[in-house]
Amino acid sequence: MPDILRASDVFVLSSDYEGNPLSVLEAMAAGLPVVSTAVGGVPELVQHGVTGLLVSAGDAHALAEAMVQIGRNATLRAAMGKVARQTALERFDVRVMSHAYAKFYLELLHSSPARSAKE
Repeated sequence: MPDILRASDVFVLSSDYEGNPLSVLEAMAAGLPVVSTAVGGVPELVQHGVTGLLVSAGDAHALAEAMVQIGRNATLRAAMGKVARQTALERFDVRVMSHAYAKFYLELLHSSPARSAKE
């Protein structure tokens, strides 16, 4: 997959439904701007106008326009791709996520009702 992403200029996802798609995170980490439907967790990953473009699900015309807009503008692609990569690394890198989970679990441990009852 890394070879395919490196050979790409933009990542497009035209889903009607998604959870939190790993494919979007992989594309962002590879420095690609994302054109996607704004479904599921995608809007939490892609910042419209900053790391890519989001359109309504089922709007093929809007999806095509967004693809053309990014496809024709190398400067925009590069800028969005750079921020997408930075965002992926800062928010979703495995080390960042592991640290966030560990911090969360420690907070839960220190604020648990069982612990409070013992003190």
